[in-house]
Amino acid sequence: IGSDTGGTFTDLVALGDDGELRIAKVPSTPPAFERGVLDGIDKLGVRLADVRTVFHATTATTNAAITRTGAKTALITTAGFRDILELRRSDRADLYDILWDPPPPLIRRRDRLEVRERVDYAGTIVEPLDERGVVDAAHALRARHVEAVAVCLINAFANPAHERRVRELLRAELPSSVHVSISTDILPEPPEFERTATTVANAYLAPVLGRYLSELDTATRRSGYTGRFVLVMHNAGGTMSAEYATGVPVRTLQSGPAGGAIAGAAVARSLDRDQVVCLDMGGTSADVSLVLDGKPLLTQSSEAEWGLPIRFPAIDVVSVGAGGGSIAWVDQAGTPKSGPESAGAIPGPACYGRGGERPTTTDAHLVLGNLGTRARLGGDVALDHDLASRALSEHFARPLGLELDDAAEAAIRVANANLARPLRLLTIERGFDPREFTLIVFGGAGAMHGVELARELGIPEVVVPAHPGVTSALGLLSAPPADDFSAAINQRLDATAISTARTRYSEIEQRVRDNLEGQGVERREIDVRYSVDLRYAGQFHSLTVPLTATTREAFDESRVAFDREHHRQYRYSHPEWDVELAVIRATAHGRREITDVSYSRRAQATGLARYTRSVRFPGTSSPLECDVIDRQSIAPGDRLEGPLIVEQADSTTIIPAGASATCADRGELVIATGEARP
Repeated sequence: IGSDTGGTFTDLVALGDDGELRIAKVPSTPPAFERGVLDGIDKLGVRLADVRTVFHATTATTNAAITRTGAKTALITTAGFRDILELRRSDRADLYDILWDPPPPLIRRRDRLEVRERVDYAGTIVEPLDERGVVDAAHALRARHVEAVAVCLINAFANPAHERRVRELLRAELPSSVHVSISTDILPEPPEFERTATTVANAYLAPVLGRYLSELDTATRRSGYTGRFVLVMHNAGGTMSAEYATGVPVRTLQSGPAGGAIAGAAVARSLDRDQVVCLDMGGTSADVSLVLDGKPLLTQSSEAEWGLPIRFPAIDVVSVGAGGGSIAWVDQAGTPKSGPESAGAIPGPACYGRGGERPTTTDAHLVLGNLGTRARLGGDVALDHDLASRALSEHFARPLGLELDDAAEAAIRVANANLARPLRLLTIERGFDPREFTLIVFGGAGAMHGVELARELGIPEVVVPAHPGVTSALGLLSAPPADDFSAAINQRLDATAISTARTRYSEIEQRVRDNLEGQGVERREIDVRYSVDLRYAGQFHSLTVPLTATTREAFDESRVAFDREHHRQYRYSHPEWDVELAVIRATAHGRREITDVSYSRRAQATGLARYTRSVRFPGTSSPLECDVIDRQSIAPGDRLEGPLIVEQADSTTIIPAGASATCADRGELVIATGEARP
C-alpha cells in the first residue's frame, strides 16, 4: 500500500502481487490524520492482515512548521550565539515591502540558553565545557516543561565532544520523554545559521512526527497489520523506517512532493522523455519539480518557509498555495486573488456541502462546467452547483462587478497565474527553455489546468498519467530505500585532506549502510556513492560534484568536474587556483522490487455513459456543448480531439479546442497542446 496524506485528501493505492491495482481518495482527517489512512484502506477493500508493506508520505511536519504547532522547544548554544536564529541572512521575502515582518523563529528568545564552551574552526578545545552551566540550564528547562531541546555549539562539526556531553547531561536531568537533537547527529557541517536552523527544526518536529507515527502504527496494528514497519518517504526521494524518521523528522518536510517527483520520473522514463517538468496540484497546494534524464533534480538545501532553511539533500520542489481548495478573494484594492489560504479538508470548497461558504478554484471549475455534478469526486464527494454559484457570486463576482461566469473564469486565470510562476522559476529562471520540455500534470486538479499552463509557457506537450489523482501515492511504491550523510573537512585539497576524507568516509558510509539494513535491505544489495563539496580557496559557497573513489586520482577527477560545473553555473572557472575540500557526502541506495504498475481501467471507472454538458472555455464569450467521456472507455492507441472532457474516479482532464490527445501503452494521455500563445 502507498499512502499520501495531504491537506485536503488522503490518496492510497494498493498493488497486489498479481499486479492488480486499487485506488482510493478520501478526505484527510486533521488533526488525527491516521483515521484518514484507515478510511482509505477500508475503501480499497484490502485487509491489513494481508498487507506486506505500507509506504507513507505525510504533511504532518510541514503543517506543524508552517502553522507553528510543533513541540515546545529550547535551544542550548555557545555563549554569545543566542540570537543566530534572529540574525538569519541579509535577504528578505519582499525587498520592497517596508511593512514586512519576518516570521518568528521556532524558539522564543527566552528559551534559547547559553553555556560556556568554545571550540575553534580546527576542532581544538579553546574553553572547556561548563558542565555546571549545562545542568543549571537543564533544571530551568525542566521547570518550563519543554518537550524537545536542540543543541548547536559553535564549530561542533569539527569536534563533537562538547555536544555529545551536553546530550548526556540533558538526558540525565530531563524526563525521558524530552527529545534531544544535537547538530553533529543531524547536520555536521557549516554554516552556523543553516546548521542551527536545521537542528532546531528537527527538535521542534520530532515529538509531532513521533506521536503521529506512533498513532498510525497503533491504529494499523489494531486493524491487523503485521508488517515490520511503515516506510516513510523523505525529501530526497527515498524511504526510511518509521523508527529512523522519528529521529530525523526534518527530512519529511517535502515527503509528499518527493513522491510526486519520483512518480513523474517514472512516467518520463516510460515515455522516453528526457526533459520534464512535473506539476502536482492537489487540494491545498501545487508542487513543481524538474526531471532531467529520467531523474528528479536535487538540491542541497530547501526552505520550509522564508527564514527556515533545511540543509539536507532534497528533490528540488517549488511549492505554491494554489490547489483546488484555494480560496478566491478580492483584496482592499479590488484586485482578484487566489490562495494561499485553502478551504482544506474541513470544511472544503463550498460545493462539497460541508459548511464551506467561501469560493475556491474547485467551485469556479464547477460553475464553468469543467467539473460536473453527475460523477462524485473520489467516488464519494457529491458536488453542489448551487452552493458553488452562491459562494462565488457573493464573495467574488459581486465585489468585482462581474457576471458569474466571468468571475469564475477570472478565478481560474488568477490561479493559473499563480501556477505559472513556479513553472517559470524552475525552467526559464534556471536557464532551461520550456519549449523543449514536456509538462506532466497530476494530483486531483492538475489535469484541469495542464493545457492552459503549457500554452502560456510555450510547452508543446502535456502528459496526464493513467492515475493522476493518486500519482504521488504510486510514486511511493517506486521509491528505493535511501539515506545520506555528510562530514565537514574544510581543508585545502591536498594529500592530508584526502587522507582525512578517506577516514571520515569509512565512518559515514557505515552509518548510511546501517540505516538501510534497518529497512531490511541486504548488505550486498546496498550501493554507496560518494560526492564532495569543493570551492575555490577563499570562497564561501561550494559546489557538489561526484567522487568515484577515495583515491588521489578520483579526487583529481572531481577537481576537473568542479571547474567544469563552476563554468557552467557562473560562466568562468580557474583551474590554476587552489581548491578547498569543504564537505564529503555518502549516499546509499537499496533495490526496490515492485510489480509493474499497469493502467487499471476498472479502478478509474465512473460508471457514466458518454454525455454532453455546457462548458465555458477560456477566451470564449459563451458556453459550448462539450462531450464528456469516461476514461475507462479509452484504450491505448485511441486518439481524442478537443474540445473534450475526460472524467475518471480520481481526476478530470480538460482537452480544449485545438488540442488533441493520444492514449499511450500504459494509459497515459499525451496531449499536443496545439498552437502556443506568443
